[in-house]
Amino acid sequence: MTDTRPEGAEADPEGAGPPPQVAAKVDSVARNSAVMAIGTFGSRILGFIRGALLTVAIGAGVAADSFTISNTLPTQLFVLINGGLISALLIPQLTKAMLRKDGGQDFSDRLITLCLLVLGGATLLSVAMTPWIVDWLTKDNAGEAFVDLTTFMAYICMPQLFFYGLYAVLGQVLQARGSFLAFAWAPAWANVIQIAGLAWFIRQWGRQPDVDPWTTEMILVLGLSTTLGIVIQGLSLAWPLWRSGFRYRPRFGWRGYGFGDMSRMTGWTVAALVISQFYGFVSTKVMSPENVGGPSVAGNAVQGYAYSLYILPHSIITTSIVTALFPAMSRAHETGDLAELRRRVVSGLTSPAVLLLPAVAAFIALGRPMAKTLFWGTRYDPSRGIDEPGSIALVLAIMAVGLMPFGITALKQRYCFARGDGWMNFWLVALMTAVNLAGAAVAYWVSPPQYVVATVAAGASIANIVSAAAFLVVARGQLDGLGMGRVVRLWARLALASAVAGVAGWGASTLVFDPASPLLAHVLGLAVGGAVLGVVFLALAKALRIREVDDMLAPVLRRLPLPR
Repeated sequence: MTDTRPEGAEADPEGAGPPPQVAAKVDSVARNSAVMAIGTFGSRILGFIRGALLTVAIGAGVAADSFTISNTLPTQLFVLINGGLISALLIPQLTKAMLRKDGGQDFSDRLITLCLLVLGGATLLSVAMTPWIVDWLTKDNAGEAFVDLTTFMAYICMPQLFFYGLYAVLGQVLQARGSFLAFAWAPAWANVIQIAGLAWFIRQWGRQPDVDPWTTEMILVLGLSTTLGIVIQGLSLAWPLWRSGFRYRPRFGWRGYGFGDMSRMTGWTVAALVISQFYGFVSTKVMSPENVGGPSVAGNAVQGYAYSLYILPHSIITTSIVTALFPAMSRAHETGDLAELRRRVVSGLTSPAVLLLPAVAAFIALGRPMAKTLFWGTRYDPSRGIDEPGSIALVLAIMAVGLMPFGITALKQRYCFARGDGWMNFWLVALMTAVNLAGAAVAYWVSPPQYVVATVAAGASIANIVSAAAFLVVARGQLDGLGMGRVVRLWARLALASAVAGVAGWGASTLVFDPASPLLAHVLGLAVGGAVLGVVFLALAKALRIREVDDMLAPVLRRLPLPR
């Protein structure tokens, strides 16, 4: 899956390949990327089962908007802490600390203690502020029943903030110690528990798409099962960490331990996350019920369902690769190995593209049967102006345009963190947020109600493209070039193969289903369209001599009982 050859290796006339030490590092990154990808894929499959049951239980209307806002709040708040304190600091600082005589035990204990204290304080503060946060997001947009349901559900969901943080802290320590499997699979525990809660909800109360019939018992079943899943997700990493040999002891006192340098990095990173999450809250408010015309028009729930599809290839492919690259980039920066850092960045630009660009084609060509197949509780009723699968498909297609640039922004973040360059990360995030806010403003004041969510998605895709382009320009100067000619040629060939395959897949799928078709026809349309898309893409990749696709398939083909 991962193309980690040194830049220019394909032109090596001797065929000698990289030195042994580089090859060992490449194998390590590839292995860690594969472990992350497999674990993430398994967790995501369970996540889609959960999503399908959620559409059966609450649909994609007003009740779903209420749950989406409530359950998203702790995630949005956690992003501030995770990006500003945990991801930005733990891996680089733990990597440095592990070079010390004590293996970094003392420093690691103090750093983890600091993170847990911040998480605990932030969680208590967020719980106390829950009514005001919900009021700002929903004021003048919905009736009293909607606000009350959202507030009650948010109180139950808000403690997730601490356990999201616990999962991130323990996971970063495991990754710094070279252990990736438990971290990748932990979300599966959350999904299993949440699936059980949804199954019980459906058995007891069936479908509840409107807010008025909701009772306290219904809210508690859905909210507590959702939060319990996140609690188990965080706690599940304690045992693997113990087995790895790590022994945590709370240590207090941070003066004189190098935390001054960390605070400077944290300041810029927190500032970047604050403005980014400010946009997150603004977009939630823009897409909340009456701003988008009521239950028959796409809102936060539709955006959430589309996003769960959109983020799948990013989570499995891009995040797995850049997460595995991150420690290597940190080490390369610490040792001043500019060539190694450049190789890692180029790998982060090329390796994900082999699968991300075909995924973009699939999202655009097959969005409707994909949405109906995976969220089979969504409704299509043109007589009432309801087309939930179509709304999800439209938003997904617009988001997909920015999928590859979004992956580059993830690489940008890890690159900045590895170099300790908080300022660069800040201004690139500020640029992206400004474009996002412009899109939200157009959605709020200009867009027709039925296209508000689509307009917000378009703004996000444009923002990803602008931010990714700016990063490439800056990184090219800092690393004395990136060999972008080779990278762009690969992207162009992949894009051509993906586009043609997407048209072929769309044509095949439309022969099998139409919007009014039953669920089985959508499933069949997705299967036929996906198969055609895949075959055409692989044929074109072969014709265009895209070697990276062959490299990706080689490990799989070696395990198949094919004739020699």
